[in-house]
Amino acid sequence: MSRRPLGIGDLIETIRIESVSFAAVEVTARTTWTFAEFRDADGLETLVEITSGHNTKAVVAMLIEAVTTLSARELSSEADVSPSLGLAEVDVAGKRPLETAVSALRTATAQIQATRSGQSLTRFLGGEDVESIPLYANINRHLLTRERSPRAFADAAELAVQRGFDIVKCAPFDEASPPSSVEDIVEMAGPGMERVAAIREAVGPDVRLLVDCHSRFEVHTAPVVAAELAKFDIGWFEEPVSPIEDPSGLSSVAAKVAMSVAGGESGYGKKFFDDLIKRNAVSIIMPDVKYCGGVVEACKAGRSATNSGSGVSLHCPSGPISLLASAHVTAAVEAAMPLEHAVYEADWRADLIEPRERIEEGRLWFAGGPGLGAVLNDDVVNRHGRRFGH
Repeated sequence: MSRRPLGIGDLIETIRIESVSFAAVEVTARTTWTFAEFRDADGLETLVEITSGHNTKAVVAMLIEAVTTLSARELSSEADVSPSLGLAEVDVAGKRPLETAVSALRTATAQIQATRSGQSLTRFLGGEDVESIPLYANINRHLLTRERSPRAFADAAELAVQRGFDIVKCAPFDEASPPSSVEDIVEMAGPGMERVAAIREAVGPDVRLLVDCHSRFEVHTAPVVAAELAKFDIGWFEEPVSPIEDPSGLSSVAAKVAMSVAGGESGYGKKFFDDLIKRNAVSIIMPDVKYCGGVVEACKAGRSATNSGSGVSLHCPSGPISLLASAHVTAAVEAAMPLEHAVYEADWRADLIEPRERIEEGRLWFAGGPGLGAVLNDDVVNRHGRRFGH
């Protein structure tokens, strides 16, 4: 007889997080994936990615300190993490190292409880198990340490389509940055437009093309850029203006452009995403499980968005552990849009976890099993990085 999936908030046995250790894996000159492995008092373990750029070292220190505190406390759910550390949401939001550390602890708690209950993380989050979920290909991480010519963008997008992806995202506007004027923005954004044009020519009209602006524009210039991008049939306009620093400005931009506006990758807490939707700043929210409060918070934000008629597509230009956790959330949130996948950063990526990451025909396939459903492959970790903090 199958077990009913636990809904978020259902009471299950408490846990006590007893220890944490770490692994860092060098991917490229620009990318290091860092993972935290948590163990509870009964020896159950789970993995969470904590990659946070230059903040990662601070995140490690915070987690070591936090686990020392939590090792003396019983947690009935991931919602107990912040109160047990003496933190309110307002204390966490906007502080990237703390957002990452708290999100990791909240995710770890949920994953351990899912494992203890004998369910996949998807079912623990209130969803139904599925074999696979759709992905879209983010080609930008692949291109960060390579040539960034229009031809290089086109080749990367074409490769993604050949390998089964029907949605491709790029971040083409390297040369643009504030301040700028309406008069000079077309010239400033010109090299980026050439990259977008090359992609569209290479992949044809049937592939959905998404554009990430990395907040390189302003309220007065973003609509001009959007009008130029519209010539290439763009699927969404991602963060032309920062939703953190200028949500009102992003609302103004969204009101002036015809295409969908997406964003929110740096936000923490369901309320942040609810507010973006209420402001009409975005029509698609993009929570990142590493920063938004973890997998449960991402589910809550995603369900709130879809219930209001908006969209949700998780942000995940990350390693295989983060992708897998985000895939469970995507599977658990009915009507969630395809999940981001940073393609072709490392040809050994799939072997970093066991069972091996399986991505075929633009989809991530679940291996099954309780909880997250994967562990690190020590041979690959030792070949490309190191473990520490045991």
